[in-house]
Amino acid sequence: MTPGPAGDRSTDGSADGAGRHLVVVGGGVTGLAAAWEASARADVTVTVLEASDRLGGKVRTSAIDLPGGPRTVDEGADNFLARVPDAVELCVELGLEDQLIEPAIGRAAVWARGAVRPYPTRHVLGVPLDADELARTGIVSDDAVRAVAGEVDSTDPAPPDDVAIGAFIGGRFGREVVEHLVGPLVGGINAGDVDELSLRAVTPQLAAAAADGASLTLALRHRLAAAPPSGPVFRALAGGTATLVDTLADRLRERGAGIHTSTAVTGLGATTDGRIAVTVADRPALVADSVVVAAPAPTAAELVGDLSPAAAAHLRRIVHVPVAFVTVALDASRVTVPEGLSGVLVPRDAGLLATAVSFGSRKWPHWSDGAHTVLRVAVGHRHDDRPADLDDDELVAAVRADLSTVLGVGVAPVAARVSRWSPGFAQYQVGHLELVGRIRSALGADAPAVRVVGADLGGLGLPACIAQGRGASRELLF
Repeated sequence: MTPGPAGDRSTDGSADGAGRHLVVVGGGVTGLAAAWEASARADVTVTVLEASDRLGGKVRTSAIDLPGGPRTVDEGADNFLARVPDAVELCVELGLEDQLIEPAIGRAAVWARGAVRPYPTRHVLGVPLDADELARTGIVSDDAVRAVAGEVDSTDPAPPDDVAIGAFIGGRFGREVVEHLVGPLVGGINAGDVDELSLRAVTPQLAAAAADGASLTLALRHRLAAAPPSGPVFRALAGGTATLVDTLADRLRERGAGIHTSTAVTGLGATTDGRIAVTVADRPALVADSVVVAAPAPTAAELVGDLSPAAAAHLRRIVHVPVAFVTVALDASRVTVPEGLSGVLVPRDAGLLATAVSFGSRKWPHWSDGAHTVLRVAVGHRHDDRPADLDDDELVAAVRADLSTVLGVGVAPVAARVSRWSPGFAQYQVGHLELVGRIRSALGADAPAVRVVGADLGGLGLPACIAQGRGASRELLF
């Protein structure tokens, strides 16, 4: 293995001459962003080590075969928040601004009370801001609408500590709002149970409004009114999200970074001169001045265990939920998808396997060949292990049954694909921010040249992952 540019590295991976060596463990978006930030420094040599045979982590774009030819469809993340600037800014840096697109339709619906019902237009993460509009949707009962209307008179104080989203919202608006509005949206994004997920870590917008005390409805309305005008909520790349990964990798190589797949790091240790020994399976060890570990928490725990047993113990407390996305292509002439909607969220109490159905080819026209409707169905959430117990054929059959229930779609797909992600999505349970603080504090004391970052710690979306990776490099090198 040549850990860096030819002629720049010694056989053990240590730097020749002046300069510093940053090793990034993990070639997902977080790790590549860390490498990108560091590679801008002429005095830093960067090596990226990825255990699998591909880069990107949970970002993967591939073709699904249709009768008229293949269509490129994302298997993981298919968009990113535009209002959090890190992903858009990185795309611009990489020269991808002309490929940025926005969804053709952005309004979601929920399967509630036996029908597909659009979310109210005035809501924040499912919290309704207009009781009259909520009543017109039919999502919840009249009693629940009255509870929403009455929340404006609340005098409840702000929660003194972190609490579960479900307990907080339920105490303000009642359980129907939790189960049929906030739960399907927030729980669906995180594959989680809002009765366990942290208000502060998962929904910081709600936590900030809650800190005002009194009515959450009024606090959220005030924040919306004070917010400056903004553009689209979500953006994507016309060639698929993997375009970002591929371009990052190409540009990193142009800058001289070494990028190696199928290269598993088995441990980190201290050298006698205070640097970091990076042990690699079946290859010579590397020596680094600093290391960014951008890997799932269970892997990170094993890697940092010798350097910081306390950090490793905290990392092992993070719970994961395996998830899958089932993509199906259907004969468009035989399928009717509700107009004006980008997809349907499915509450946990519906008893279905699906947690969300995205109308992919309507939301992203470049997924469409004009003859087929492409749907992407998310399955798997906290306390539902059924998807992991089904093989691909059984999972497709179960998804077809759910599509029949929710959309009345009974036709067989002309193509289907199952994309599984394990260990899946980290669960930011109550106290998650404090747990992350303990991880970072322990590493700071035991291994100050090491950072652990990624979706398991500081945010599931691409912007949060990019910000973490770049931030870790700046902390270590600048």
